[in-house]
Amino acid sequence: MAFDCYCAICGVGFCGMHIEAPSETALERRRRWIEKRCRALQAGKDLGQVSREGDETEDPVRSYDPRIVGWDNISWLYKAHCLGVNENAETGATKAFISDEGYYADIGEFVVKARSDGDRPRSQQVFSCYGHGSEEAPGPVLPFHWCCFEILIRTITGSTEIKNINLDVLYSVMTPLCNMSGSALQLSYGDDIQRAQGRYWECIPGAEYCATHPMDTPQLEDFVQENAETNSELKTPSAELDLRGREPASPFGRLPLEIVYQICMLLPGDSLKALAQASLNIHIVTQDNLFWKQFMQRDMPWFWELQAAKFQKVSHDLNYKKMYMWLDKMTAPRYGMDDLKLIGVANRRRIWGVCEELADRYSKSLKQPSVSSMQWGSG
Repeated sequence: MAFDCYCAICGVGFCGMHIEAPSETALERRRRWIEKRCRALQAGKDLGQVSREGDETEDPVRSYDPRIVGWDNISWLYKAHCLGVNENAETGATKAFISDEGYYADIGEFVVKARSDGDRPRSQQVFSCYGHGSEEAPGPVLPFHWCCFEILIRTITGSTEIKNINLDVLYSVMTPLCNMSGSALQLSYGDDIQRAQGRYWECIPGAEYCATHPMDTPQLEDFVQENAETNSELKTPSAELDLRGREPASPFGRLPLEIVYQICMLLPGDSLKALAQASLNIHIVTQDNLFWKQFMQRDMPWFWELQAAKFQKVSHDLNYKKMYMWLDKMTAPRYGMDDLKLIGVANRRRIWGVCEELADRYSKSLKQPSVSSMQWGSG
Protein backbone atom coordinates (compact mmCIF):
# COMPACT_ATOMS: atom_id res chain seq x y z
CA MET A 1 0.00 0.00 0.00
CA ALA A 2 1.46 3.33 -1.08
CA PHE A 3 2.04 6.10 1.47
CA ASP A 4 4.31 9.07 2.13
CA CYS A 5 7.05 9.44 4.72
CA TYR A 6 8.17 12.79 6.08
CA CYS A 7 11.37 14.55 7.03
CA ALA A 8 12.39 13.53 10.54
CA ILE A 9 13.42 17.11 11.28
CA CYS A 10 10.94 19.47 9.59
CA GLY A 11 8.03 17.05 9.12
CA VAL A 12 7.43 17.96 5.46
CA GLY A 13 7.25 15.40 2.65
CA PHE A 14 9.68 14.57 -0.13
CA CYS A 15 7.22 14.44 -3.01
CA GLY A 16 3.64 15.23 -4.04
CA MET A 17 3.97 19.01 -4.05
CA HIS A 18 1.16 20.58 -6.09
CA ILE A 19 1.32 24.18 -7.31
CA GLU A 20 -1.76 25.74 -8.84
CA ALA A 21 -1.56 27.10 -12.36
CA PRO A 22 -1.64 30.92 -12.22
CA SER A 23 -4.93 32.51 -13.25
CA GLU A 24 -7.01 35.40 -11.92
CA THR A 25 -9.99 33.11 -11.28
CA ALA A 26 -7.91 30.59 -9.34
CA LEU A 27 -6.17 33.28 -7.30
CA GLU A 28 -9.48 34.90 -6.34
CA ARG A 29 -10.92 31.53 -5.31
CA ARG A 30 -7.79 30.90 -3.25
CA ARG A 31 -8.06 34.31 -1.59
CA ARG A 32 -11.63 33.58 -0.44
CA TRP A 33 -10.66 30.10 0.73
CA ILE A 34 -7.77 31.37 2.89
CA GLU A 35 -9.63 34.42 4.24
CA LYS A 36 -12.46 32.22 5.47
CA ARG A 37 -10.05 29.96 7.33
CA CYS A 38 -8.09 32.87 8.76
CA ARG A 39 -11.34 34.21 10.23
CA ALA A 40 -12.08 30.77 11.65
CA LEU A 41 -8.68 30.62 13.35
CA GLN A 42 -9.19 34.09 14.80
CA ALA A 43 -12.53 32.89 16.19
CA GLY A 44 -10.78 29.99 17.91
CA LYS A 45 -11.99 27.32 15.52
CA ASP A 46 -9.98 24.47 14.07
CA LEU A 47 -9.47 24.45 10.30
CA GLY A 48 -11.03 21.00 10.21
CA GLN A 49 -14.24 22.49 11.58
CA VAL A 50 -14.52 24.78 8.57
CA SER A 51 -14.45 21.85 6.18
CA ARG A 52 -17.02 19.96 8.24
CA GLU A 53 -19.48 22.84 8.41
CA GLY A 54 -20.76 21.85 4.97
CA ASP A 55 -21.30 25.37 3.62
CA GLU A 56 -18.48 25.31 1.08
CA THR A 57 -19.77 26.60 -2.26
CA GLU A 58 -16.60 25.85 -4.23
CA ASP A 59 -14.40 22.84 -4.83
CA PRO A 60 -11.61 22.44 -2.26
CA VAL A 61 -8.27 24.13 -2.93
CA ARG A 62 -5.51 21.56 -2.59
CA SER A 63 -2.42 23.23 -4.00
CA TYR A 64 0.14 25.90 -3.21
CA ASP A 65 0.08 29.50 -4.40
CA PRO A 66 2.34 29.98 -7.47
CA ARG A 67 3.06 33.55 -6.32
CA ILE A 68 4.70 32.22 -3.15
CA VAL A 69 6.31 28.93 -4.15
CA GLY A 70 7.46 27.66 -7.53
CA TRP A 71 9.08 24.51 -8.82
CA ASP A 72 12.47 26.20 -8.74
CA ASN A 73 12.32 26.96 -5.00
CA ILE A 74 10.70 23.73 -3.77
CA SER A 75 13.18 21.42 -5.50
CA TRP A 76 14.98 21.13 -2.14
CA LEU A 77 12.06 19.08 -0.81
CA TYR A 78 12.66 16.30 -3.32
CA LYS A 79 16.31 15.80 -2.37
CA ALA A 80 16.97 13.76 0.73
CA HIS A 81 19.52 11.94 2.84
CA CYS A 82 19.00 9.51 5.68
CA LEU A 83 20.55 8.67 9.03
CA GLY A 84 20.98 4.97 9.75
CA VAL A 85 23.29 2.47 11.41
CA ASN A 86 25.74 -0.08 10.06
CA GLU A 87 26.00 -2.96 12.52
CA ASN A 88 29.00 -4.31 10.64
CA ALA A 89 31.13 -1.29 11.48
CA GLU A 90 34.47 -2.09 13.11
CA THR A 91 34.60 -2.23 16.88
CA GLY A 92 35.03 1.27 18.29
CA ALA A 93 34.05 2.92 15.01
CA THR A 94 30.94 5.06 14.56
CA LYS A 95 28.03 2.86 13.54
CA ALA A 96 25.69 5.63 12.51
CA PHE A 97 26.05 6.95 8.97
CA ILE A 98 24.59 9.60 6.70
CA SER A 99 23.71 8.39 3.23
CA ASP A 100 24.48 10.06 -0.06
CA GLU A 101 21.70 12.10 -1.64
CA GLY A 102 18.67 10.02 -2.60
CA TYR A 103 14.93 10.22 -3.01
CA TYR A 104 11.77 8.88 -1.44
CA ALA A 105 10.35 6.11 -3.62
CA ASP A 106 7.00 5.37 -1.91
CA ILE A 107 5.88 2.60 0.51
CA GLY A 108 8.47 3.74 3.03
CA GLU A 109 11.48 3.17 0.78
CA PHE A 110 14.38 5.61 0.51
CA VAL A 111 16.62 5.05 -2.51
CA VAL A 112 20.21 6.16 -3.06
CA LYS A 113 21.07 5.91 -6.73
CA ALA A 114 23.92 3.75 -7.98
CA ARG A 115 27.17 5.57 -8.71
CA SER A 116 30.74 4.75 -9.54
CA ASP A 117 33.24 4.70 -6.70
CA GLY A 118 36.57 4.83 -8.48
CA ASP A 119 36.86 1.68 -10.59
CA ARG A 120 34.11 -0.09 -8.63
CA PRO A 121 30.51 0.70 -9.53
CA ARG A 122 28.24 0.68 -6.50
CA SER A 123 24.77 -0.75 -6.68
CA GLN A 124 21.61 1.14 -5.80
CA GLN A 125 20.84 1.19 -2.08
CA VAL A 126 17.32 0.88 -0.68
CA PHE A 127 16.53 1.77 2.94
CA SER A 128 13.37 1.34 5.00
CA CYS A 129 12.24 4.67 6.52
CA TYR A 130 11.04 4.45 10.12
CA GLY A 131 10.53 0.71 9.61
CA HIS A 132 12.18 -2.46 10.81
CA GLY A 133 15.26 -2.25 8.67
CA SER A 134 16.53 -3.70 5.42
CA GLU A 135 19.61 -5.42 4.05
CA GLU A 136 21.30 -2.04 3.77
CA ALA A 137 20.65 -1.11 7.42
CA PRO A 138 19.22 -3.39 10.13
CA GLY A 139 17.38 -0.63 11.98
CA PRO A 140 15.05 2.12 10.80
CA VAL A 141 16.57 4.95 8.81
CA LEU A 142 15.53 8.54 9.38
CA PRO A 143 15.10 10.58 6.17
CA PHE A 144 15.72 14.32 6.13
CA HIS A 145 16.32 17.34 3.92
CA TRP A 146 19.94 18.46 4.07
CA CYS A 147 19.19 22.07 5.05
CA CYS A 148 17.04 20.79 7.92
CA PHE A 149 19.98 18.69 9.09
CA GLU A 150 22.22 21.77 8.98
CA ILE A 151 19.75 23.62 11.18
CA LEU A 152 19.74 20.69 13.61
CA ILE A 153 23.53 20.61 13.82
CA ARG A 154 23.61 24.38 14.33
CA THR A 155 21.02 24.08 17.11
CA ILE A 156 23.04 21.40 18.90
CA THR A 157 26.61 22.54 18.33
CA GLY A 158 26.48 26.18 17.25
CA SER A 159 28.04 25.39 13.87
CA THR A 160 27.23 23.42 10.70
CA GLU A 161 30.25 21.12 10.96
CA ILE A 162 29.12 17.48 10.96
CA LYS A 163 32.33 16.47 12.72
CA ASN A 164 31.08 18.31 15.81
CA ILE A 165 28.14 15.98 16.33
CA ASN A 166 28.07 12.40 17.63
CA LEU A 167 25.95 10.58 15.06
CA ASP A 168 25.59 7.47 17.24
CA VAL A 169 24.06 9.54 20.03
CA LEU A 170 21.87 11.48 17.62
CA TYR A 171 20.52 8.26 16.11
CA SER A 172 19.88 6.80 19.55
CA VAL A 173 17.79 9.78 20.66
CA MET A 174 15.81 10.09 17.41
CA THR A 175 14.76 6.49 16.75
CA PRO A 176 12.64 6.08 19.93
CA LEU A 177 10.50 8.95 18.61
CA CYS A 178 9.30 7.06 15.52
CA ASN A 179 5.52 7.40 15.45
CA MET A 180 3.00 4.59 15.23
CA SER A 181 2.25 5.24 11.55
CA GLY A 182 5.91 4.82 10.64
CA SER A 183 6.02 8.05 8.67
CA ALA A 184 7.63 10.68 10.96
CA LEU A 185 8.86 11.34 14.49
CA GLN A 186 6.72 12.30 17.46
CA LEU A 187 7.81 15.93 17.55
CA SER A 188 6.02 19.28 17.62
CA TYR A 189 6.20 20.10 13.93
CA GLY A 190 3.31 22.56 14.14
CA ASP A 191 -0.44 22.47 13.52
CA ASP A 192 -0.20 23.03 9.76
CA ILE A 193 2.30 20.19 9.42
CA GLN A 194 0.14 17.82 11.45
CA ARG A 195 -2.85 18.63 9.24
CA ALA A 196 -0.80 17.95 6.12
CA GLN A 197 0.70 14.64 7.31
CA GLY A 198 -1.89 12.18 6.08
CA ARG A 199 -1.39 9.01 4.11
CA TYR A 200 -0.11 11.41 1.47
CA TRP A 201 1.22 14.94 1.92
CA GLU A 202 -1.56 17.53 1.60
CA CYS A 203 -0.59 20.86 0.07
CA ILE A 204 -2.67 23.10 2.31
CA PRO A 205 -3.33 26.53 0.76
CA GLY A 206 -2.22 29.18 3.23
CA ALA A 207 0.54 26.99 4.64
CA GLU A 208 3.10 27.62 1.90
CA TYR A 209 5.65 28.64 4.52
CA CYS A 210 6.05 24.94 5.37
CA ALA A 211 7.42 24.28 1.87
CA THR A 212 9.64 27.39 1.71
CA HIS A 213 13.40 26.90 1.84
CA PRO A 214 14.52 27.87 5.37
CA MET A 215 18.09 28.79 4.43
CA ASP A 216 17.79 30.38 1.00
CA THR A 217 16.61 33.85 2.07
CA PRO A 218 18.41 36.32 -0.23
CA GLN A 219 16.12 39.28 0.46
CA LEU A 220 16.02 38.90 4.22
CA GLU A 221 19.18 40.68 5.34
CA ASP A 222 18.50 43.77 3.21
CA PHE A 223 14.88 43.85 4.36
CA VAL A 224 15.85 43.87 8.04
CA GLN A 225 18.59 46.41 7.43
CA GLU A 226 16.25 48.73 5.52
CA ASN A 227 13.64 48.67 8.27
CA ALA A 228 16.27 49.24 10.95
CA GLU A 229 17.38 52.36 9.11
CA THR A 230 14.14 53.81 7.72
CA ASN A 231 11.14 52.50 9.70
CA SER A 232 10.21 55.44 11.94
CA GLU A 233 8.04 53.19 14.14
CA LEU A 234 11.19 51.37 15.24
CA LYS A 235 12.99 54.56 16.25
CA THR A 236 10.42 56.03 18.61
CA PRO A 237 11.87 56.13 22.16
CA SER A 238 10.10 54.07 24.80
CA ALA A 239 7.78 56.10 27.01
CA GLU A 240 9.37 57.37 30.21
CA LEU A 241 8.10 55.55 33.27
CA ASP A 242 6.66 57.90 35.91
CA LEU A 243 7.60 56.49 39.33
CA ARG A 244 6.40 59.45 41.43
CA GLY A 245 4.64 58.09 44.48
CA ARG A 246 5.27 54.49 43.46
CA GLU A 247 7.46 52.10 45.39
CA PRO A 248 7.73 48.85 43.45
CA ALA A 249 7.78 45.87 45.78
CA SER A 250 8.41 42.34 44.59
CA PRO A 251 10.91 39.54 45.23
CA PHE A 252 12.95 40.85 42.31
CA GLY A 253 13.41 44.17 44.09
CA ARG A 254 15.44 42.43 46.79
CA LEU A 255 17.93 40.93 44.30
CA PRO A 256 21.02 42.63 42.88
CA LEU A 257 20.30 44.29 39.57
CA GLU A 258 22.84 42.09 37.77
CA ILE A 259 21.02 38.93 38.92
CA VAL A 260 17.63 40.25 37.81
CA TYR A 261 19.18 41.20 34.48
CA GLN A 262 20.49 37.66 33.95
CA ILE A 263 17.17 36.09 34.97
CA CYS A 264 15.38 38.22 32.39
CA MET A 265 17.95 37.36 29.74
CA LEU A 266 17.27 33.63 30.19
CA LEU A 267 13.49 33.84 29.89
CA PRO A 268 11.58 33.02 26.69
CA GLY A 269 10.22 36.10 24.95
CA ASP A 270 6.56 35.52 25.85
CA SER A 271 7.44 34.88 29.49
CA LEU A 272 9.53 38.04 29.70
CA LYS A 273 6.74 40.18 28.25
CA ALA A 274 4.24 38.72 30.70
CA LEU A 275 6.58 39.18 33.67
CA ALA A 276 7.33 42.79 32.70
CA GLN A 277 3.58 43.49 32.77
CA ALA A 278 3.21 41.86 36.18
CA SER A 279 6.31 43.25 37.88
CA LEU A 280 7.30 46.91 37.96
CA ASN A 281 10.86 45.93 38.89
CA ILE A 282 11.17 43.80 35.75
CA HIS A 283 9.57 46.56 33.70
CA ILE A 284 12.23 48.99 34.92
CA VAL A 285 15.10 46.59 34.21
CA THR A 286 13.88 45.92 30.67
CA GLN A 287 13.70 49.60 29.70
CA ASP A 288 17.38 49.54 28.79
CA ASN A 289 17.96 49.57 25.02
CA LEU A 290 21.13 47.49 25.29
CA PHE A 291 19.20 44.81 27.17
CA TRP A 292 16.82 44.35 24.23
CA LYS A 293 19.65 44.26 21.71
CA GLN A 294 21.28 41.43 23.64
CA PHE A 295 17.97 39.72 24.37
CA MET A 296 16.99 39.78 20.69
CA GLN A 297 20.21 38.01 19.75
CA ARG A 298 19.76 35.40 22.49
CA ASP A 299 16.04 34.80 21.96
CA MET A 300 16.30 34.56 18.16
CA PRO A 301 19.20 32.14 17.56
CA TRP A 302 17.47 31.02 14.35
CA PHE A 303 17.76 34.55 12.92
CA TRP A 304 21.50 34.60 12.25
CA GLU A 305 21.12 37.41 9.70
CA LEU A 306 20.89 39.70 12.74
CA GLN A 307 24.57 39.00 13.26
CA ALA A 308 25.43 40.60 9.92
CA ALA A 309 28.13 43.20 10.36
CA LYS A 310 26.14 45.96 8.70
CA PHE A 311 23.15 45.36 10.98
CA GLN A 312 25.39 45.78 14.01
CA LYS A 313 26.27 49.27 12.74
CA VAL A 314 22.72 50.62 12.51
CA SER A 315 22.03 54.06 13.86
CA HIS A 316 22.08 54.51 17.62
CA ASP A 317 18.46 55.71 17.71
CA LEU A 318 17.01 52.28 16.90
CA ASN A 319 14.61 51.12 19.61
CA TYR A 320 15.66 47.49 20.06
CA LYS A 321 12.62 46.59 22.13
CA LYS A 322 10.33 47.66 19.32
CA MET A 323 12.62 45.98 16.82
CA TYR A 324 12.37 42.73 18.77
CA MET A 325 8.58 42.94 19.09
CA TRP A 326 8.25 43.67 15.37
CA LEU A 327 10.51 40.81 14.28
CA ASP A 328 8.89 38.41 16.74
CA LYS A 329 5.48 39.14 15.25
CA MET A 330 6.55 39.21 11.61
CA THR A 331 8.51 35.94 11.69
CA ALA A 332 5.96 33.88 13.63
CA PRO A 333 5.05 30.89 11.43
CA ARG A 334 1.32 31.14 10.84
CA TYR A 335 -1.42 30.10 8.48
CA GLY A 336 -1.99 32.59 5.67
CA MET A 337 1.57 33.94 5.71
CA ASP A 338 2.57 35.34 2.29
CA ASP A 339 5.45 37.78 2.89
CA LEU A 340 8.13 36.57 0.48
CA LYS A 341 10.91 38.28 2.45
CA LEU A 342 10.09 36.66 5.80
CA ILE A 343 8.36 33.40 4.95
CA GLY A 344 11.65 31.47 4.72
CA VAL A 345 12.91 32.57 8.13
CA ALA A 346 9.47 31.80 9.60
CA ASN A 347 9.87 28.21 8.43
CA ARG A 348 13.41 28.18 9.82
CA ARG A 349 12.07 29.40 13.16
CA ARG A 350 9.54 26.55 13.16
CA ILE A 351 12.20 23.98 12.32
CA TRP A 352 14.54 25.40 14.97
CA GLY A 353 11.84 24.80 17.58
CA VAL A 354 11.67 21.14 16.52
CA CYS A 355 15.46 20.91 16.63
CA GLU A 356 15.51 22.29 20.18
CA GLU A 357 13.45 19.27 21.28
CA LEU A 358 16.08 16.98 19.77
CA ALA A 359 18.96 19.09 21.08
CA ASP A 360 17.63 18.77 24.62
CA ARG A 361 17.45 14.98 24.31
CA TYR A 362 20.88 14.87 22.71
CA SER A 363 22.47 16.95 25.49
CA LYS A 364 20.85 14.84 28.22
CA SER A 365 22.11 11.71 26.51
CA LEU A 366 25.64 13.12 26.54
CA LYS A 367 25.10 14.29 30.12
CA GLN A 368 26.26 17.78 29.27
CA PRO A 369 24.53 21.16 29.08
CA SER A 370 23.10 22.43 25.82
CA VAL A 371 25.30 24.62 23.65
CA SER A 372 24.99 28.28 24.52
CA SER A 373 22.52 30.00 22.25
CA MET A 374 24.99 32.88 21.99
CA GLN A 375 27.08 30.70 19.68
CA TRP A 376 24.63 31.05 16.82
CA GLY A 377 25.86 32.60 13.63
CA SER A 378 29.03 30.59 13.16
CA GLY A 379 29.16 28.23 10.26
